Amino acid sequence: MWNCARAVDPFCYGTHAHYQFTRRRFSEYKLKSNLGKALLIIKIIAMKRIIFATGVAVLALALVAGAQGQVFNVNLTVGSTGSDVVALQTALMSAGYNIPWIASGAAAKGYFGSQTKAAVMQYQAAHGVPNTGFVGPLTRAALNGGAMTVGGTTCPAGYTCTLTGSPVTGGSSAGGITTPGVPGIMTSTAGPLSSAVLNVGAQQVPVITVRVQAQYSDLDVQSLTLDLGNNTSAFNKLFNTVYVTDGTNVLSSQALNGSTVVQSGSEYILGLAGFHFFVPRGTYKDLVIKGSLNTSIDTAYLAGGAHFPDGVHAALNSINGIAVTGWGIGVVANGVRAVDGAGLNLYGPTTGFNQVLTINASLVDNAQANVSLDAASPLVASVPVSDTTNGNYLGLPVLIFDVNAQNDTLHLHEVKVQIGTVGAVGSVGAAYLYNGSTMITSASVSGGIADFNNIVDGTSGATIPVNTTVPFTVKVDVTGVTGAGVALSVVASTTGSVGAAPLSIYNSIDSTAAISGSAVGNTQTVAAAGPLFQLSGTPTIVKSVLSSDQNGNATDSYTATFNVQVTSIGQNINFALPASTTGAMFLVANAANNAYATTSLSVYKNGSMDWAGIGGNTNGLGNYWTNGASVVANYSQPTNTTISSNGLYFTLAQNQTVTIPVTLTWLVKNPGANTYAAQLQGINWLTNALAPNSSIFMANQTAWRSPAI
Repeated sequence: MWNCARAVDPFCYGTHAHYQFTRRRFSEYKLKSNLGKALLIIKIIAMKRIIFATGVAVLALALVAGAQGQVFNVNLTVGSTGSDVVALQTALMSAGYNIPWIASGAAAKGYFGSQTKAAVMQYQAAHGVPNTGFVGPLTRAALNGGAMTVGGTTCPAGYTCTLTGSPVTGGSSAGGITTPGVPGIMTSTAGPLSSAVLNVGAQQVPVITVRVQAQYSDLDVQSLTLDLGNNTSAFNKLFNTVYVTDGTNVLSSQALNGSTVVQSGSEYILGLAGFHFFVPRGTYKDLVIKGSLNTSIDTAYLAGGAHFPDGVHAALNSINGIAVTGWGIGVVANGVRAVDGAGLNLYGPTTGFNQVLTINASLVDNAQANVSLDAASPLVASVPVSDTTNGNYLGLPVLIFDVNAQNDTLHLHEVKVQIGTVGAVGSVGAAYLYNGSTMITSASVSGGIADFNNIVDGTSGATIPVNTTVPFTVKVDVTGVTGAGVALSVVASTTGSVGAAPLSIYNSIDSTAAISGSAVGNTQTVAAAGPLFQLSGTPTIVKSVLSSDQNGNATDSYTATFNVQVTSIGQNINFALPASTTGAMFLVANAANNAYATTSLSVYKNGSMDWAGIGGNTNGLGNYWTNGASVVANYSQPTNTTISSNGLYFTLAQNQTVTIPVTLTWLVKNPGANTYAAQLQGINWLTNALAPNSSIFMANQTAWRSPAI
């Protein structure tokens, strides 16, 4: 008997010969077994080489082969069982994702356990799917062979994704379910609408907003049911298409007709599906439903007329059982369907809601031209002729008017401008219409009217783009203004004796647009010869306290400064100095010499004229002025002029220009909170023969008034 320790060697039993035989037979078996394993390893290496050589193609074939046997339609997670789990495990292992317990035979296929989850996570990581271990829509799409990887993220079949994650036309809203296995709660209510007024022909305009709020789980909104009311005109006369959007991108759309809209009771219902609108848990997002209106709608169906075919204005239409005056759209109860992380369908709202809409005529039909005086239109001015030989001023700007295009692009068709003239000598024979430096057209002035007619669409400068304002300038030719002291005043306007339709402006389809407003220009006086007065810069004013007595009475001094620029045209111009008693620049008329302006200066108190004149003339001054004094005008002889022999006036030679600083000073007792400003109302000047003249075009013009202080 061979003695050995059986605990050490399992073959130690019986005789020594038997032991040796047994050991030899086992060694032969082991050798054969090792040889078999070696051959198996060689085969595996060879197979791996083949797989390595063919790369992704072999893996793709394996996946397709797996998908051919099983289409994954349900979500799977830890604890799932059945044929879908068997198919999942087979596909994973065929693709090289090991499940050790199944591979070793320790466990059978059909139960989704922790090792299956680990294999799923490896598969998801390799395919750009969030590696949660949950087999949801993204993973199923990849397994089914219909996945598309974009920017490292797999998009399931039936979804459309972009690199930015934004939804695009025809597909999905960005995102995905990130809460697998978690049930959620959905709340759906009416959201805000930018405008409930729609226009005929408007395309993809918001008509109702559905606000979806997600709690506990992400939500995937997949369908929507709308109520179009109980009147077929909503989809036969008004709307032709409805869109589900995220506010910008179209997720789904449906044409409206008798086939797509179904009747349910008295209401007409439209179903929209085939989209995915993801709402992250703890947030809300708005589904904006948009509609496109027909380009032509009978006026019987528009606001302001009969809302319904029978011509009755009362509330005949209903949506969700609620009477509605006019048109509208609604969401039926439980018409919003979403899927949560647990794969459960959620529905809302509990009670349907609706949005009332107003349908107006198209923007084209509502086109309107708003006419007004442009801020740059010439102020009241006195200008000398530019051609002193013939007494002409050709191309004198007399009016700038604005046209604002509302609701549509417009173009000028006909512009009638009234040209009024005052003066015994001279005339206006031609007028011109400009857009900036571009001349649109010209016209003769007949009967005081310049008729710029037959301006065809496309004429350069005649178009006013929608929602813009274009300024147009009217210029005239003034001729025949000759002779000493001769002047012609011109006023241009788009109103007056022109009649009811001074302007004709067309919309984009060459129909007449409504016109609102008008423009009246300022008087432009053209002189044969004389001074041209302009202001250099803006007038200024300062105030200082001169004294205050023991009773608290204060006396304040005000000084306004005007830089008056003077150009002499056609002749020498003379100006009397302040010390002169005849012809001073700001001396008012008196009984002996009524040739001067009746008012040369004035003071405005709190925006209203409070005093006018000079010297001792006080019109209702009361106790504002100290010691009976009034405004004192002060100026001196400028350079480049000559002084008279008696030192009372200076001469500005023909075609010369000088600037004369003029200060106006006055006193006020106890001004309190009152404000004061000074105004130049007229300027006196002398001809070569020292005959007095006055230029009063600046009277009451705010440009010739100082600021108030």
